[in-house]
Amino acid sequence: MKSNLLLTLFGLTLSVASAANTEDQRPFVGPSPQLAHSGGKLRTNKKRPLKGRFLHITDIHPDPYYKTGATFDSGCHSKPKKGKDKGKGKGKLDEDGDGSDEIEEIILGKEDLAGKWGSGVSDCDTPMSLVNITFDWLKKEWAHEVDFVVWTGDNARHDIDRSLPRTPQEIFKLNRMVVSKMLDTFGTDVPIVPSIGNNDIYPHNVLAAGPSHITEEFLQIWKHFIPSDAAHVFERGAYFSQEVIPDRLAVISLNTLFWYDSNTLVDGCGDHSNDPGALEMDWLEVQLANFRQRGMQVWMTGHVPPHMGHYYDNCYLRYGDLALRYQDTIVGHLFGHMNIDHFFFIDVDELEATSLPKAEFSAFSNVSSLVGPRLHHGSDLAGSGRYRIQGRSGAQSLQAELKKDFGEMPGPRILKMKDYAVMNVAPSVIPTYYPGIRIFTYNITGVAEDRLDEDLFYRGGDAPDDDDDDDLEEDDDDMEIDPTKKRRGGHRHSKPKDDCKLPQNEDKPHCTFKSKPRHFSKHSPSRTNRPLTPLGYSQFYLPTIDKQSSHPPEWEVEYTTFKAKSLVPPSSSHSNDTTLTQPLPVPLHLLPGYDPAIFTPPAEGDNKKAKQKVKDKKKKFKKQLEKITPFRMNDLTIGNYIKLARMLVIEKKMWSKFSEIM
Repeated sequence: MKSNLLLTLFGLTLSVASAANTEDQRPFVGPSPQLAHSGGKLRTNKKRPLKGRFLHITDIHPDPYYKTGATFDSGCHSKPKKGKDKGKGKGKLDEDGDGSDEIEEIILGKEDLAGKWGSGVSDCDTPMSLVNITFDWLKKEWAHEVDFVVWTGDNARHDIDRSLPRTPQEIFKLNRMVVSKMLDTFGTDVPIVPSIGNNDIYPHNVLAAGPSHITEEFLQIWKHFIPSDAAHVFERGAYFSQEVIPDRLAVISLNTLFWYDSNTLVDGCGDHSNDPGALEMDWLEVQLANFRQRGMQVWMTGHVPPHMGHYYDNCYLRYGDLALRYQDTIVGHLFGHMNIDHFFFIDVDELEATSLPKAEFSAFSNVSSLVGPRLHHGSDLAGSGRYRIQGRSGAQSLQAELKKDFGEMPGPRILKMKDYAVMNVAPSVIPTYYPGIRIFTYNITGVAEDRLDEDLFYRGGDAPDDDDDDDLEEDDDDMEIDPTKKRRGGHRHSKPKDDCKLPQNEDKPHCTFKSKPRHFSKHSPSRTNRPLTPLGYSQFYLPTIDKQSSHPPEWEVEYTTFKAKSLVPPSSSHSNDTTLTQPLPVPLHLLPGYDPAIFTPPAEGDNKKAKQKVKDKKKKFKKQLEKITPFRMNDLTIGNYIKLARMLVIEKKMWSKFSEIM
């Protein structure tokens, strides 16, 4: 489907950009750190103790042309013309990035004008003021509290202002600027694993196979993050893997643009194909096989989530096939792009439905799309690569699809956990709704070298997979399903499996699994809490982003997947990392209602009034913890996600909270 003419024109377009300036673009911050590197890898002189936490950040979309008091229609680039509510025209760089030149000109009561710190529920991008306070907060609170960073792309503004079109040079400069922020925040000894987003390229969405000007440029921009031995593969495809805990844990950075059905320069992931998407799948399978052979665990990360509403069908099938065939090696899947906080499942029946002939596939009325609220073709923003957002109603179609899918999962006596993989889609820094950032916690028992215990680790081998008892066990007291409440026991795609002996069925998942090795075990970290198992995440947000104030908004805990008791130390001590083998998910001072007096034993001379005051503080603190712990998950294993999905459908209050968070 690629013509020589199209590729020639594309190459000419890219050649307009001159060689990128190698100086890091760091507006509004101090000088960049001096970094020693060799072969693309940073030299680190000290070894940090593991904290059992990592950061997932996505969709920053910085916009240096954002102007406080500008109209939404202008992409927050131009203020209203005199005597009018709306204006058009070129924006001008805000030199100091704090909006101080414009804040006094805000017309009070005008809800469609850009705020100083960002504009929630709008099509505007992220002002530099929000970028700066985000990295300032990360540097202050998390630079020494995380083991690595997962960063899933989109580090340039959208192309939503026709009077101020993007250029390749600007996109590269914005990416360099965010890289500089990352290095200034986390220094040289925290592994950072970036992945390319659909707005990190010009034009957006479309990327041909490399080596190309784009892949070579990003190899330079990310030179501190890409292992030197991965450079050749990266130039070809803009994907790589990084061992964030040597010989224990790796993060695979996927280039999802080769699988994205909006990329018209590729043609999917056909078997035995030389298309870049197929070659990436081949590479990914080799990576997973090698990591499994070494007894390691892997996080899969990328920009566009793997779903039939986003991927070419054969790419979705191949990704789902690998996700399930290496379930014992993959601890989780992390993506961005949609700017809507949610999770969904890839499962065998979903893959079976996707592999049906087109005519039969379209007849399935219950097949989930999960494509999200896309822009209408008639919109001014239709070509920008953005989703149309109109208040929180923009996620309603997604909510409906998820609720139906969760409600039609098979019952616990029928469902096989080996047939499921969980996809996590994180909220964005760009204030499509509220800016969001996630801090994941994982089990580090025995992982540190000074207390290494090999017996604790799961080691998948060539022996038959240990999964004799594959039924879902309901063993979580906090997530008991009320037996008096009825639920449907069928599945949205339940139908008899086709005969694998017939040639037309050889590529269907249930047949593929018979011809290729499939690795799963109830003892693997994705299924049972053991070293490297994800225990939960805590999500932070900026609920006062639209507040017109000269004081920056403060990041707060929006919710956490943990139980309340998991957020506090088991003893009177409130040390976060010296008395506990597994550090607390969130440093205590970041929890709402925290007061050191709560964890201080009463003095002998304290009177009743003083003791009552402490009791009141404890009571208030407990209520605050209950508010931010709506899901009360034991950990983020597949079984607990399945339990959560069921509870969301059964409990109206829980679904209401889930919808509110989305």
